[in-house]
Amino acid sequence: MATLKEQILRYVSAKRRAGSSELMEKFGVSRQAIHRHLTALLSERAILKQGSSRRTTFYVVNEPSALRKIQDKARRFQKRLRAEGASEDRTLSEIEAQAGLLAGLSTDALANAQYAFTEMLNNAIEHSGTTFIDIELRADGGNCSFYVRDTGVGIFANIQKKFRLASEMDALAELLKGKQTTAPKQHSGEGIFFTSKIVERFVLESHGKRLIVDNRIEDVFVEDMRFKKGTRVVCEIDTKTRRKLVDLFAAYTSEEFAFEKTRVTVKLFESGESYVSRSQAKRLLHSLERFIEVVLDFSGVASVGQAFCDEVFRVFQQGHPDIRIVPVNMNENVEFMVRRAVAAKE
Repeated sequence: MATLKEQILRYVSAKRRAGSSELMEKFGVSRQAIHRHLTALLSERAILKQGSSRRTTFYVVNEPSALRKIQDKARRFQKRLRAEGASEDRTLSEIEAQAGLLAGLSTDALANAQYAFTEMLNNAIEHSGTTFIDIELRADGGNCSFYVRDTGVGIFANIQKKFRLASEMDALAELLKGKQTTAPKQHSGEGIFFTSKIVERFVLESHGKRLIVDNRIEDVFVEDMRFKKGTRVVCEIDTKTRRKLVDLFAAYTSEEFAFEKTRVTVKLFESGESYVSRSQAKRLLHSLERFIEVVLDFSGVASVGQAFCDEVFRVFQQGHPDIRIVPVNMNENVEFMVRRAVAAKE
């Protein structure tokens, strides 16, 4: 006569999927007894677990035909975490244990998703001051996406307060330079910078601002939105992406693997009067003395003023001769003003 464990495996195999409550009713045993046998079958890899709560969890037989049925549908993992005691590594392991959830990702896509998810969840755990964190990860067709949502202090407000900045918009712009963290002893401030560049699309929402970094078209946008307490970050990854973490790190680190290069999007520092003043330039240059190479991206900037360029390319450069400033994506008007400022320095 077949043991209960063998009967459970046969039942799951015949049904393709079954939950623990269904199995309890079928075999007339306690939840503890069912759980003991399911745990044994999971450890033997005879079955796989799908879902993240008692209500949504079910078990499938570990066979190609059963997995294909799961993979042909949109797969989702959703969970609410209590921030105190939460661990990004444990949560990632729980996601990776879901049958077929990440099966369609290439090696690079999986590495990028793992990096981005753990960095963003760690930020929520360590910096937000929230009680709960909501997470969701989906894999559907050629796209893998996830969000991490908290109801804490708000990332832009937190940075604004920590660094005594004039507005949350200033905090948003500072965040994209890299090395900005409200807990420097525990964090390097690199997580959001690198995450925003390794995924195909990065969205960061907090209070009344939405930052969008769209790497498919290589552009950055800021939008006003309805007030939202806390922070929500969304990342999209192409399941067959060609982006490689090793290439990204190489582009922004020195031979000693130190994070010493950054790229700043100039259009984020416009304040309603085009780019003409020294005060705008000083906002742009704030904290850049931490790097040895700064790429200034002038995409979307129609013109700049003499005072703005003088502050960046003469005054700042004379005060920081070891820092290399590289302007890129300039139209002819911007290039003319930049050249004038560089010539004046010499």
